[in-house]
Amino acid sequence: MNNGIVLKKSVRIALWISLLFAFIISVGFTDSRQANMKCSELMISVNDSTGQSFVEARDIRQIILDKFGEIEGQTLSNINISLLEKIIDNNPFVADAEVFSSVNGKLNIEVTQRKPVVRVFNIKQESFYIDDQGEFMPLSEKYTARVPVANGFIPEQESDINLLIKKEFNSPDTTGKKSAISRVYAIADFLNRNDFWNAQIEQIYINASGEIELIPRVGLHTIIIGNTEGLQEKFDRLYTFYNDGLNKTGWNKYSTINLKFKDQVVCTKK
Repeated sequence: MNNGIVLKKSVRIALWISLLFAFIISVGFTDSRQANMKCSELMISVNDSTGQSFVEARDIRQIILDKFGEIEGQTLSNINISLLEKIIDNNPFVADAEVFSSVNGKLNIEVTQRKPVVRVFNIKQESFYIDDQGEFMPLSEKYTARVPVANGFIPEQESDINLLIKKEFNSPDTTGKKSAISRVYAIADFLNRNDFWNAQIEQIYINASGEIELIPRVGLHTIIIGNTEGLQEKFDRLYTFYNDGLNKTGWNKYSTINLKFKDQVVCTKK
């Protein structure tokens, strides 16, 4: 009886050892096959969920061709994937790139584009975008984004943007010391998070006093915001005024709608 039990245990142990050995051989064979596998195809996917066309698959393919030559036919293990990702990430219109190979020999590249939220014209008439991360983004020769335009008394240049916005974004805007470019981004970021206001506001203007004025697409009036404190409350007031006021009196009755003062909407008739 005991001999039978011992025999069964021995068989099970032998079976498990055999399976483990087979698995190790299989993995080793697969690794060897993968190491020698050549790239059969380059698959490039560009995330275009926002309708931007700053970067296309052919642009990424050209970047790779310029730096690495023809990828198809190269041994996958010889392709420096980390370097490839860094080179694609260096494109000024790319937010992120992921490169990975698949078991069938395809090299996959997934690219996410940067998303501009405002186009700026500073006092020197230099023009550039600010993206949704609050960072400088150059203009493109092939595509113009449909985003609000900011102009007026904006002295900041390209080299100032990233540092100022990161430093000032979460600071209160009550002292009058916040830079014009930080105020522009704060407004643009708010608009970008609200489909209705992003569609309604087409221009952000910084006046000589550093205050924010907005030009809507619908209605011949100027919206005076002042600073960037309490933006949600200010726009809630404006939305209520649009619904309860302008829908009844007409959209072109007032030249200015002033939201600077707490709990008030002060209008100037034409």
